[in-house]
This record gives sequence, structure tokens and C-alpha cells, in this order.
Amino acid sequence: MLDDPIVQLSGIVVLAFSVTWLGERLRVPVILPLLLTGFLIGPVLGLANPDEIFGDLLAPTVSIAVGLILFEGGLSLRLREMEGQQRVLWLLVTVGVLITWVIGAVVTALFTDLSIRMSILTGSILVVSGPTVIGPLLAQVRPHRSVASILKWESIFIDPIGALLAVITFEAILLGGAADASPGGVLANMVEFVFVGVLVGSAVAYGASIALRRHWVPEHLVPLFGLSIALFAFMIADLLTDESGLLACTVLGFALANQRQLRTDQISHFSEVVRQLLIGVLFIVLSARITREQLGIDLPAAAALILTLVVVARPTAVWLSTIRSRLDWHQRVLLGGVAPRGIVAASVASVFSLELEEGGVAGAEELTPLVFAVIVGTVLIYGVGMGPLARRLGLAEKHQEGCLILGAGRVERAIADALADAGVAVVMATTNRQDHLDARTAGRRAYYGNVLARDVDLDLDLAGIGRLLALTPNDDVNTLAATRFAATFGGAETYQLPARSRGSDIDSHPADEYGGRQLFGMGWNYSAIDDFLDWGGEVRRIKVGSDPSIAQAQLQSREILKILFVVKANNRVQVITAGSQEPPRDTATGDTVIALVDTRSAIGH
Repeated sequence: MLDDPIVQLSGIVVLAFSVTWLGERLRVPVILPLLLTGFLIGPVLGLANPDEIFGDLLAPTVSIAVGLILFEGGLSLRLREMEGQQRVLWLLVTVGVLITWVIGAVVTALFTDLSIRMSILTGSILVVSGPTVIGPLLAQVRPHRSVASILKWESIFIDPIGALLAVITFEAILLGGAADASPGGVLANMVEFVFVGVLVGSAVAYGASIALRRHWVPEHLVPLFGLSIALFAFMIADLLTDESGLLACTVLGFALANQRQLRTDQISHFSEVVRQLLIGVLFIVLSARITREQLGIDLPAAAALILTLVVVARPTAVWLSTIRSRLDWHQRVLLGGVAPRGIVAASVASVFSLELEEGGVAGAEELTPLVFAVIVGTVLIYGVGMGPLARRLGLAEKHQEGCLILGAGRVERAIADALADAGVAVVMATTNRQDHLDARTAGRRAYYGNVLARDVDLDLDLAGIGRLLALTPNDDVNTLAATRFAATFGGAETYQLPARSRGSDIDSHPADEYGGRQLFGMGWNYSAIDDFLDWGGEVRRIKVGSDPSIAQAQLQSREILKILFVVKANNRVQVITAGSQEPPRDTATGDTVIALVDTRSAIGH
């Protein structure tokens, strides 16, 4: 039964989701458990053989999948995000790539048995990073915005550039084509690659934007339309020039993302789902191709290559690329401390290794396991080390426990003040100029603008922020904001006030189906809390003392009408939602309870 292709394909997809979910829950770089799963079902247990499942379609399937991943990455690029840092990006994907290539090739030649030609090819493959590994790290660590932007842009644009470099090296050095081997031939290939990729990607983006603006595509087909045009651009570009489909997909996504008054949200959301699926499947499939014999890699040589890339190549490339830039030394150090290898390195190595083995090239069987060793090593090093390094440099928070509060009126400010006084990072966002001024006067971080705007992420500083509290009196705005920021914070950390009571002739409210988790419990909507403050009530902090019996009596006091939050002694924030027990049973010594308190019978802080 396990030999059935249907069982194997379905099983790989289910495994990809399950392992990705597990990695997210354990907060570890997802690539590591995906690669481990591929090793287990492939060379270790022999449950799946991707070459038998896909046959001759394996290489083109992998290439198309990588193109779709880069298309999704291009959709996330906004020109405003890199204002003032274009020079750094350009140097990283040119000078930085050449430095990494040279150092990688030299170290490979020195510490392995590979020939000079194979070492040069290995170095060219290892220049790429990629959004498949950078994206999850940025989402987990959330470093300073300037560093995060550079890392994201570099990871997306370096993939097609790295693929071009690897292909040219493969053809010119290993296949020995006379024209390709000359400097003029290499330059001509590079120009053709860039010209075709940019031309096709731009042309398809132009046609797609016309179709979307004129509403030629039905709304429910827009996500599928986005996937189709990415495949079309990849196909046309690759027919004209080998591997230029990757650049065409990147340019297509980038061009669509930066056109004004063009909605790409549906395409982005659908493409993100496809990207998650493709990443999981690709890493499992490619690692399952490795044989048991290839697992016996020369570990000291692999370790030397990994450490040189991490300690020498990356810092040198970043140092030279950021000279005379706006970045301070903290930001430059963090940039130099992040460069994990991803799916492009794995896919290119797998495809090249297969062709080289068929051509009888010596050392071809060592290429894939060596590259996979570098992928595992760099992901492990950067996955474990990026967070502590960013926090040590003051460019990230240890815990993303802060709150983005939508609104800055009296109710919002009362809750924000209590949270901030309890040590919780708070950012208030409002479109009311006076409320914004009042919040700033009170010493709170405040943002004046519409959080539903397309480029709000470029203006809103979310350092240390891990959840949304939508507290405005407008229930529909709260619902839209909760839906919008679910992609940023996750559905479990987007909250909104309960909707106001509605007439019996109204069946439902959008918040019931589309919004975030309801705060505090039914009945405690904006009007109810505002009225409570009018009556003289307060949002108050209550420090839990050392005596548990006194603490419980304090929390069960009739003066406490509603517990809103519990700030734990370790600064973790527990948000009280509808249906939560009151008081929370795990409230302990040192915790701070934030509650609505009837001030007619005072309770001390």
C-alpha cells in the first residue's frame, strides 16, 4: 500500500503541513524538522522515493515551485520600504554575492576532495539565502525594521541572481561550452538573463494590471488569476532563456505590488498559502532523494565550510556592502549575522547533481549532501543565534508581549495606561488628531494614521508588539482591523471588543464571523466601559501579594467588576476573553491584575 503513488503524494502533503505546524508550535526553524522528515521517509526508512514518484517531472516541478515562491516574495516588496537603502541592497546582491562565491569555492577546494571545478560550482550554489528561511526568522525575531527590510529584499532578489550564477558556472565550467566559457559569453548570458526576466515579468504585470483595474477578472477568480500569470511568466521567460523564469516571477510580483490603486490582497493571501505548501513539500521531497551512502558525509569538511561562510564570508560581504550607509554598527553586525541557505540552494544542487552523475563527473554524488549539510548548519546556527544576537544589540525584544491598541479615546487610553504602567509595551493607533495628541502628551507611543492602509507596516513601528487590541467604538473598524492584523500577529493574538447590542431583526454582526477574539466577555463593549468610567469607575492595577489566600480574596472582591488582563511576573500577558474563568486560577505571587474597579470601595495598588 505504501508503494501506491497516491498514498505517497498525499502523505507528503499531510506530512508537510503537520511538520510545519509542529515547527511553529515549538518555535523552531521549520526547515529543520522538514529536512529531518525527508531524511526519515527517504534514505532511513525507505518509505518514499521522489525520483520514482515524479520521474522526469521532478526537476521542472521544483523549478516551477521555486518560481511561485519568488512570485509571492515579490508581492511583499514595497519601494518605500527601502528608501535610502537601495545602495546597500545593490551591493549585497552583487559584491556580496561575489565575495561569498569566492570564499565558498576556496574553502570547499581546501577542505574537501572535490575538484577545483566542482568547488567553484559549490561556491556558486551557496551564495543564495532565500525568503523560505529568512521570512520565518524575521517573523519570529521581529528585528528593527530597517534590518528586516534589507534582509527580506536581499533574500528575494538574491535567489534568481544566485540561480543565474549557478547555471552559468554549471554550463561554462563543467560542460565546457567554448562560447559560454569565455568572459564575453558569460557576460552575454547574464545580460540576456536579466533582459528576458525583467522584460517578461514587466510585460505580464502590465497586462495583468489592466485586467484587474478594468475588472475583467471576476472577483472570486482573482487569486487563481495571480497564480496563472506567475506560471505564464515563468513559462515564457524560461522558453526564451534558461532559468530566467525565476527572475520573471520576482519582477512580476514586485511590479504588481508597487502599482498604485491596484488591489493585490487576494493574490497575496492565496500565494502565501501556496508558498507554505510548496516549501513544506519541496524540503521533504528534496531531502528524501538523498541516499544512505550520501549521508556519510565528511563532517569536518562540512563544518569548516559552514563556519567559514558564517564567520568570514557573510560578515565580510556585509561590511563591504554597508560602507558609508545609514546603518549604525549594531544594524551592520546583525545583518552580518544572518544568512541561512534555503530552497534554491537545495533544488539547484539536487538538479545539478543528477545531471552530473549521468555525465559521469567525479564528485557529483558529494554535491547534494554537502549543500544540504550547509543548509542544516546555517539554519541551525542562525535560527538559534539570530534572536539572542538581535536582543543583545538592542534591535529586538525578548518577548513580543506588547499591545497595538486601535483607538486613543478615553477608554483606550485608560486601558493603555494600565498596561504600560504594568510594564507592557503599548502602541496606540488612531485617526483622530486630538486623541493622538493626548496620547503623546501622556507619554505613550502613538501612531496617527489608518491601520487599514496598504503600506501601514512601513510606517507603524511594531518593535516588541505581539497582539492587537481593537478598542474603538466602531465595531466594523474593529472587525476589519482584527482581520487585517491576523496575518501579522496570528488569529490567536487579535482581539476586539464585543459588538454593541443590536435589534432582534438583525441576524448577525460581522464580528461574529470575521473578527478577532472577543475581549472581556459579552456586555463589556465600548459604551459599557465608557459609562462605567463616567460613573467613577477605574481601570486599575492590582499587585498580587505573597499570601495566596489574601490574593484570591482580593481578586474575588465585589469591588472588582471585571478582570481584563493578568500581567505575569515574567512579563507575559494573559488576555481575558469571553468565557474565561474569573479570576484566573493560575494567578500567582508577583502577577499584576488589571481590572475594572468600583472606586466607591478603594482597593490599594
